Amino acid sequence: MQFNIIISGGPDGSQAAYSGNEFAKAVIAAGHTINQVFFYQNGVTQANELVVPMADEYNALEQWLALADNHAVPLVVCVSASERRGIIDDSQMQEFQKTATNLHPQFTVAGLGVMLEASLQSDRTVTFK
Repeated sequence: MQFNIIISGGPDGSQAAYSGNEFAKAVIAAGHTINQVFFYQNGVTQANELVVPMADEYNALEQWLALADNHAVPLVVCVSASERRGIIDDSQMQEFQKTATNLHPQFTVAGLGVMLEASLQSDRTVTFK
């Protein structure tokens, strides 16, 4: 079975990061595949490589990167939601004449069409808020 996962809750004040990541690991352990993890709304803040969680807190970014590295799961952030929240890559930095980027390079910026396409190719789409 193929899954598409949507994360719309931020790393703070929401269980979206932890629950979504644990669900993804369980899906893979059960022999299923994940087409992508799509970060939407406040979920895009999980791709900010400048966030430094306290030592005893859940490190959402670290966990998503491990999932991507260990299982080749694409990590995709919504372009509109990320720009609105100041999460930008190199091309957006140049386009908007900013002085720095903060999107971790393992994440890809894309529109909602990419999320829709992954949903259509998947057997299930699961959202964590």
